[in-house]
Amino acid sequence: MNRGIQALTLALAVAITAPVFAAPGHQDTTNKILQEGISSSQQLSSTSVRYQVPVDRAGKLYLSSEHLASDSGQSMVIEAALYNSADQLLASDTDNSGHFMITEDVTPGQYYLEIKGSALGSVNESNSRYNIHMGFE
Repeated sequence: MNRGIQALTLALAVAITAPVFAAPGHQDTTNKILQEGISSSQQLSSTSVRYQVPVDRAGKLYLSSEHLASDSGQSMVIEAALYNSADQLLASDTDNSGHFMITEDVTPGQYYLEIKGSALGSVNESNSRYNIHMGFE
């Protein structure tokens, strides 16, 4: 095999196996799945992020947010909306202090929580981090 073909083969192999890095500001378009309890830390974005909320029993669903204790929520605007599987809005809440709270009677099925917002005047990225609390009663 000549050197040109070997170099091309090597370059192609590296390109195919090299990791792909997302551009800054990229949002994961796949739904994240929420489970009962407290989520890992999430990054607030002005672009909506959608979470799957699987419900396996009828009852009252509680969803709320909490910003990190070290951060001030006074400059954090957060918007949340709960949708059913037909994409109908069931409940929403907006807060200028970094918290939302949604309480909704649900039946078994798939629901979606959509969150977006901004950290106003913040230069510290950690000021726009939050956790989601999910519980049933």
